[in-house]
Amino acid sequence: MSGQNPFEHAEFSQTNPFEDANQIQADVPLHATNKSEVEQEYTSYTQYGDSSFQTSSTAPTPAEDPKLAAKAAELRRREEELAAREREIQAAQAEAERVRTQGKNNFPKLYPLIYMSIPAEIPKAHQSTVRFLYNIWLALLGTLALNFLACMLMLIAGLPNGGADLGVALGYCFTITASSFLLWYRPVYNAFMKEMSMYYYFYFIFNGFHIAFSFYMALGFTSTGSAGLINMISVFNGHHIFAGILCVFSTALWLVQGFGCLFFYRKVHQHYHQQGHTFDQAKAQVTSSAVRSQAVQNAAWSAATSGRV
Repeated sequence: MSGQNPFEHAEFSQTNPFEDANQIQADVPLHATNKSEVEQEYTSYTQYGDSSFQTSSTAPTPAEDPKLAAKAAELRRREEELAAREREIQAAQAEAERVRTQGKNNFPKLYPLIYMSIPAEIPKAHQSTVRFLYNIWLALLGTLALNFLACMLMLIAGLPNGGADLGVALGYCFTITASSFLLWYRPVYNAFMKEMSMYYYFYFIFNGFHIAFSFYMALGFTSTGSAGLINMISVFNGHHIFAGILCVFSTALWLVQGFGCLFFYRKVHQHYHQQGHTFDQAKAQVTSSAVRSQAVQNAAWSAATSGRV
């Protein structure tokens, strides 16, 4: 027999049957026809990969770059300045809107703190009532001033406890002036302007105290800061005519305060019932106002703390 393998074929003798043709095509480009071209492609590929890796590994990060950190800090500073300017603009716009709708502060005239205008804010049907109450409050200021002068003359006349009356009367000139405006005149003003039950109740409570206080001052007990009836009699018994006359006027003005406030107290109470206001409405309004005030305080606190940060 001849030594030739009958199963041998020329195609199989030149190739390895265990080689993967797809893997060979993936590793070697189709256009590479010789070894030198394959090596050239491989070399260029590895050089490109090495260079890109070295570039990315040696590039500084933004946190390490001082120029970028300085730019970031500058951007933050500008953002804070813009936010502060925006808040100022919003506050100015809110104030301009308030002035447009309400007007500039006009009360008190020497040092305006609030805006108050009966023709602009009070319904026409109730303007006369609110104006009378305002005149009663102005009369209270005159009563306090005259009462102080009368107590001063009582001290000069040598009336017992005249010094105590003068000191208390001077304190009334400041405390009663502010408290009467804030506790009963401003509430009844807001009540007619907004028709809210809670303002009516504030007026009823504190104006009730004021009515009782007016009649108490008209009596004129010693050492109470009042130039009322009892002290007036003592002054006339001491033949101090001028001081006695001032005590008469003081007593009369306190009675005007008491009866005048009592008359309008009844009138406001009638209007309160006609409008259908209730105590439950007043409680609900007080609760909602307290919640709203707390929310405003929390928002203001948050804005202040965020501004500091």
